[in-house]
Amino acid sequence: MNYLFVNILQARNLIGLAGPNTCDPYVEVKLGNYKAMTRFLQKKSNPEWYQVFAFKKEHIQTAEVEVIVKDRANITNEIIGKVLFLVSDAPLRVPPDSCLAPRWYRLEDKNKKKVTAEVMMSFWMGTQVDEAFSGAWQSDSTIISNDGVALTRSQQYYSPRLWYLRVNVIQARLGT
Repeated sequence: MNYLFVNILQARNLIGLAGPNTCDPYVEVKLGNYKAMTRFLQKKSNPEWYQVFAFKKEHIQTAEVEVIVKDRANITNEIIGKVLFLVSDAPLRVPPDSCLAPRWYRLEDKNKKKVTAEVMMSFWMGTQVDEAFSGAWQSDSTIISNDGVALTRSQQYYSPRLWYLRVNVIQARLGT
């Protein structure tokens, strides 16, 4: 099975409504009707999550993925910023290829203006053989409310090992 992996590592320069170190940041990854969220961290301007999300390729019905950094300290879950990428831009990673290096992405506000905040992440297309799969969170449910759907641990399937049996027929006898 093919999956779109989104690895959220950390963010920097996040500023809440009341200033630096006042926001309770978390990241929301939206892929059409599917949504996954990191845990929220209290009073952090430079939070670290190190969470991987996996979305089944067969469930992808949109061209864009939104990575939204929000502030839970604000009752309205204020958007600090977001970054968009196209599913078609996700590189294909086939083990034993090395891991994809994450990079910093500058966030945009609601008006699509660049802000000082950034998120470090990586994304790629892979399979269940990918080493990130065993620790990845996935959601097969659509969103019902703003709080999202409970995330479920993914199952890991190992590639089957092929065994060969060689038989040499030396003699055969026809029975009556």
